[in-house]
Amino acid sequence: MPDYRRRVARDAMSVRLDVNGMMAEAIGQARVGGDEVDGLVARAAEAAHSLQAKRAAGELPFYDLPSQKDALAATKALAAEVRAECDTLVVLGIGGSALGTKALLGAVEPTRRVVVADNVDPWTFGKLLDGLDLTRTVFNVISKSGETAETMAQFLIVRDLLLRQLGAVDYAKHIVITTDSDAGALRQIVHDEGFRALEVPAGVGGRFSVLTTVGLFPAAFAGMRIDDLLAGAAWMDSRCHEAKLWHNPAHLLGALLYLADTRHQQNVVVMMPYSDRLLPFASWFAQLWAESLGKAETVDGAPAHVGQTPLTAVGATDQHSLLQLFAEGPVDKVVIMLRVEDHGRELPIPAAYADLDSLGYLGGAGLGQLLNREQHATELALVQQQRPVITLSLPQLNPFTLGQLFYLFEVATVFAGALYHVNPFDQPGVQASCRLTYGQMGRRGFENERAVVEAWVARKRREYIL
Repeated sequence: MPDYRRRVARDAMSVRLDVNGMMAEAIGQARVGGDEVDGLVARAAEAAHSLQAKRAAGELPFYDLPSQKDALAATKALAAEVRAECDTLVVLGIGGSALGTKALLGAVEPTRRVVVADNVDPWTFGKLLDGLDLTRTVFNVISKSGETAETMAQFLIVRDLLLRQLGAVDYAKHIVITTDSDAGALRQIVHDEGFRALEVPAGVGGRFSVLTTVGLFPAAFAGMRIDDLLAGAAWMDSRCHEAKLWHNPAHLLGALLYLADTRHQQNVVVMMPYSDRLLPFASWFAQLWAESLGKAETVDGAPAHVGQTPLTAVGATDQHSLLQLFAEGPVDKVVIMLRVEDHGRELPIPAAYADLDSLGYLGGAGLGQLLNREQHATELALVQQQRPVITLSLPQLNPFTLGQLFYLFEVATVFAGALYHVNPFDQPGVQASCRLTYGQMGRRGFENERAVVEAWVARKRREYIL
């Protein structure tokens, strides 16, 4: 195993940001120019200074997650304990309590089964429960607030099922709670029923929680080297201390996407990994970017209505579905490609049909080689159409490079939030739906919300329902 304490090992596994396909000299003057980036330098420096001051004051704790030694030790110890007891871990969580874990599990092959149940579709969840051996299953219930309706509903179903099948004495060891250290219904339940529990650090919201116990515990149970994951994040952190905008990968990434949106009306950002294993990461990014930056107001309360719309695609599959739109449709998109140099295995393509020009040329190559050459080809094809492209290259896909990716995009998101002058850590637009759901489900204190929903349904015009 590489020793990431050595600089040579870190350098060999560094994720590299390539913005050539974003710049005006490559794709025309209608795109982001170096002069635009230079014009943002003073403002970017001010934003960077403000963020570092807040970090030093303990106001941005996600920045320091790579160095969490105590939480790391506790997480590894509990994961080892649970691995000795069961074969399957089922994660009950939604949004930030699920997407990061799915990204971790999708990227690195697990040695133990982990299932993330992140929706309350009764068919899907019922089929999952039907297929479990409860005596060899542990459920990790994740909700920082302890009042996430979907997760708590799943928890109540699972708790009842465990009680009925395993009894009141044995059922508790099949539940692990991850929640706030002090407040909320789940913390109270932990105190009352004695479930094993992990803490979500104060001040770290769901979409920034993948490097906390939220993501680390399931990853450790699955057999991932979470020390390497955090080492990768720490390495990217060291690279993001650079004050100069052109030398800070996270700040440059955030600034370029901000400029593309606000100066060039490119208000859609497509995450397109050339690796099936990184498609769940693209979904994690979509939540991070959308929920952090899609805001109606600035931090001063002024109207804003800002934020790019994130989309996910995967190469080479979506070259045959979405690329036509990306290349010749509206000039409103930035494509971020994720490239893996060494896929971890290669499948040689046999040499055959040498007399057929449309087929014989493939012989002697490999599928990984084909996939990577398709990435280069598609990158250039978009540039030739004057469509902006950013490429991130990973030497390999492993916990160390994955940790770099998570941290890079988290810092880029917060930096972009500073440029937009919005709060990247709240989600007021989500709360209305939550409150209306509480009302419909009969939660005390939300009677008015129930009446509002009923009134909306009642005033729907029948002629508009076909």
